[in-house]
Amino acid sequence: MKNRILFILLISVIQIVIVSNNMVSAQKLKPTEVPSDVVQTLDEQYSYVKVTGWMKDGDNYIANIKDGATNGKVFIAGDGEWIRTLFMVPVNELPSTITEYVKENFPEWIISVSALEEQEEVSTHYYLEVREDAVGSKPSLLTFASTGQNKLLTREDPEGFKDPTTKHPDKIEQAKAAAAERQAEKAEAAKREAEEKAAAEKAAKEAAKNAPKETAAKPAAQPKPTTASNKPAAEPQPEKEAKPKKEKPEPVVKDEHGNVAIKASSVPDIVSKSLLKKVLHPAELNWFLVDSMYIARCLNQGKKTAVYINPKGVWEKTLTIMPEESVSGLMAKHLNDFYPGWRFKSAVKEQRADKDDKMMVEFYEKANYKAKLVTTVFFDKAGKLIRTVDPDYELGGGDKKESAEDDALNKYYEKMNMELDNDDAASVPENVKAAFKLKYPKVNNVEWTDDGYMNYRAMFYTTRGKEFCVYNSYGELTETWLMGKNESLSATIQDYLKKEYKNYKLKEFYTVKRLADKVTAYKVIIVDKKTQEEEELWFNLSGKPIEY
Repeated sequence: MKNRILFILLISVIQIVIVSNNMVSAQKLKPTEVPSDVVQTLDEQYSYVKVTGWMKDGDNYIANIKDGATNGKVFIAGDGEWIRTLFMVPVNELPSTITEYVKENFPEWIISVSALEEQEEVSTHYYLEVREDAVGSKPSLLTFASTGQNKLLTREDPEGFKDPTTKHPDKIEQAKAAAAERQAEKAEAAKREAEEKAAAEKAAKEAAKNAPKETAAKPAAQPKPTTASNKPAAEPQPEKEAKPKKEKPEPVVKDEHGNVAIKASSVPDIVSKSLLKKVLHPAELNWFLVDSMYIARCLNQGKKTAVYINPKGVWEKTLTIMPEESVSGLMAKHLNDFYPGWRFKSAVKEQRADKDDKMMVEFYEKANYKAKLVTTVFFDKAGKLIRTVDPDYELGGGDKKESAEDDALNKYYEKMNMELDNDDAASVPENVKAAFKLKYPKVNNVEWTDDGYMNYRAMFYTTRGKEFCVYNSYGELTETWLMGKNESLSATIQDYLKKEYKNYKLKEFYTVKRLADKVTAYKVIIVDKKTQEEEELWFNLSGKPIEY
């Protein structure tokens, strides 16, 4: 098993190198040289992957990524628009219909790149580059459907392409003959299997038909006359038929909600393939169908995992039971500051297709430990607090012991459906709320604040992260704020801070757009390392300090 995994990894690495070599003009970049819009797009699309490096090819940026044991590349335009993604697939794991097409149409050529390609508004498909086994040869680009018969979707041959089948007609005939032979062998095997099955069924019917007649044909044993007693002879006992052995029923697998697992054979191929893109080697896999959603429950690298995929094969979310070590430093700091002496109970990590990832942490406060009353907090993917759910004091203690691994996923969504308590929301005019809802119809759990000058600020989370919107009393949007990742702050601003504010550290920064003036600027918040006092600085898009 280990050797197979190593082989797959080696093939994937080789393909990554080949794809990299194809981009002759590509240049390596430092993470600080990548625009924040590009970094943000990658985080929105693939927050769950590890970024191993950046490159630039013309106006486009390429992120080398790693998702578990799978390598890939994400192509993003300079303005932050996602172009496509390639997840490398070892050649030996390609469907046979695809490899047979290559053998028939490109004899003696090699498959230099094989991958699953994702593009906007296009179904995920196989992407191949095939070329002559010679230095400097240009590849033919092929795409195949990833479902059904894996039919050819597109074929783009290089300029000056010479059909290799004309050079090796004998190879073509051999390939076709081999393919025909394989098809004949499959047909013959299927025919034999059908005949054997029919013969077995016929024999079983004959045996069942003749069994009662054979029993009745046997003469009953005649009783011997007796002189010692007037008692009648004992009636002969009929022979007992052997009871057929009962087949053991397959064990019924249920989830914590009582849903019964379905057979893997009833899961659509497109759904199964979508799972393997998220979990390379799922262990103890069971499938469930809840409403129209397919849920794969399995062990992924030793952790209990639930993967949600719709009937079209589109991944929607993944829930993973996490250990205490998964509580990040920022999360732990919040818990230590507000709940000294807290004890960890369980954690669930949620990765979502809309990138609105979260982490739920359940723990016991010091005063509630004996009663086993659970406090729950939700953090965003940056480790910042979203909400807190206080314990239910009517539970009456910890008489019922519950397993965190059994009930954590169930509790997660139950608690996520709770509304935030917002006293400030009552003072926000209805026209302001209506204007916000019109612009952000899918956003819930908004936190409103009033600055006292009839300006209302809404704080919320979207796929881009933490955002603010400022409205005036007429319901007009005046400003937008978007929190950026600290590491994506421009090098110019970072150098300025190091030089002018040596005793300070960066806390956070925002991209602020003032719509009326059409002005965009960076608001940077820094903290004095000794006094912990905060200071706000403003910079223009070139990184120069400004008054805002």
